[in-house]
Amino acid sequence: MFFLRRELRRLNRQLDEIIQTDTNAQLTTAASDKDAAAFAASVNAVLERNRQVLYEKERAETALKRAVTNISHDLRTPLTSALGYLQMLQQREQRDVASDEGTRYVAIIKERLEALSVLMNSLFEFARVIEGNTEINIQKVNVCNLLRDALSNSYAELEGFTVDAEIPETPVLFLCDEDALRRVLQNLIKNVCVHGRDYLRVRLDGGVIEIANKADGLAELDTDGIFERFYTADASRTSKNTGLGLAIAKELTERMGGRISAAVTGELLVIRVRL
Repeated sequence: MFFLRRELRRLNRQLDEIIQTDTNAQLTTAASDKDAAAFAASVNAVLERNRQVLYEKERAETALKRAVTNISHDLRTPLTSALGYLQMLQQREQRDVASDEGTRYVAIIKERLEALSVLMNSLFEFARVIEGNTEINIQKVNVCNLLRDALSNSYAELEGFTVDAEIPETPVLFLCDEDALRRVLQNLIKNVCVHGRDYLRVRLDGGVIEIANKADGLAELDTDGIFERFYTADASRTSKNTGLGLAIAKELTERMGGRISAAVTGELLVIRVRL
């Protein structure tokens, strides 16, 4: 019993080390006891099965990322070309004084292609982010300036919104990547422009950036799932939205060592970014 208990303690230490270091090692037993050897063999079988499952998962994710990237590249080139030829056709029809119906059809085609171009650019950016091709350079950044820039760049899209900006006059420095955080803020405000209604509040309080807006259907909104890939509250996809904007914001925030969360407070959807 003494030697068996000592062997079990040794096996337990081995198992803890394997779990903590995530190695491909297996349990080894020096005891002649058949039960101890059988126990070690069973644990090794479980470890090997879990490693295979993890390997297959990683391989599938890598294949998916590669496929998304390839599709994005393949679609962007002909789409850009089609837009160019369509602009030429539009200019030619204007010179030839085309019929109103033909002009309307060309305008509709152009609108659809531009919408598709926006979606594909979003998909391409998401592919770059999840593949780790977006370099993160952590440094001290004045977040107040980035918030003001994000609001001013969205001025036209926020027409009709009451904007309540609570941004300190004195600089507030975050340790982050300036370009990544700029993209996060752009995506969050873009989400407000697409899905929000009437009111936007931007607040910087300590180490938390808060973007809050009114929106319809908040009672049914899945605040835990809105940062998932391809999530959209528009089940019919009529908004022509990929649902990738918030997923990109989450990915970039976490790559900078931060956290992003969402909650419904009264009639407001509140998204908080902590860095």
